[in-house]
Amino acid sequence: MTKFQKQMFIIITILFAVVLSMASSLTIAKNLEPDKLNVQYKTLQDSKIPESMNDVSIVYFTDLQYGKFENKKRANKLFDKIEHLDPDIIIFGGDLFDETCQMNQEDIDYITSKLSKITAPLGKFCVLGEKDEANSNVVRSILNQSQFEILENETILLTNQKKDGITLSALSNTPDPSKISTADAQYNLLVTHMPDTLINEDLSTKSISLALCGHSHGTQITFPILGGYKTIDGAKSLNRSHAKKLSFPYIISSGVGCTHVNLRFMSTPEVYYFMLQSK
Repeated sequence: MTKFQKQMFIIITILFAVVLSMASSLTIAKNLEPDKLNVQYKTLQDSKIPESMNDVSIVYFTDLQYGKFENKKRANKLFDKIEHLDPDIIIFGGDLFDETCQMNQEDIDYITSKLSKITAPLGKFCVLGEKDEANSNVVRSILNQSQFEILENETILLTNQKKDGITLSALSNTPDPSKISTADAQYNLLVTHMPDTLINEDLSTKSISLALCGHSHGTQITFPILGGYKTIDGAKSLNRSHAKKLSFPYIISSGVGCTHVNLRFMSTPEVYYFMLQSK
């Protein structure tokens, strides 16, 4: 084999490996990852958590995007998983339907039934996503019928014994941090839909123990080194590809459903399961 032949062999081998890798990635993105559902288990241990809240469980999920891509098969997997996790508290982070979904009565009845069957003895709570606000009357009706309390720029007490507990604050897509109350002595959980809400300077003065958000779907398609395939309004400054140091810890969920394209790569659908522990 001549030197030129060796060089051509190496080039062809590299090109073949690249093509094979791209084909494999596309197969994963199209046929495997969108149908997966991971559960991220985390223990929240803190001296600010009262003993009465020991072993209280919280399930957080966001961006269901039911409609064009998130069909009954995928949604049933989610709701079966939540039922299996049997949380004390459930928090939904917004975007019930996809923006392309033409909601008919069958869809409305199905989602209402599934959300209603979720049991959480210490409460069911949610914030609205930007797609929920576009269909506000329908989505609010579904959530109210399903016993979800919609939180908008407010703080409530989550308690196990109707005395002490932890606080849950919520910021809407038009956030007003002045309306949430976070005491230094309490464990304060914050939920909002869009990650960029968390970089609001007014939040740096708040005592926030952990913040939860979604919206960006982990960009759905994340390339190694390069990051997400597109930027998303509401998650341009803060997303899974570009983290920032804030005055409090935060989690950006990749959510459950797909939007715009029925693809996911390195951004597996997920729900979070938190267990509270007094330190």
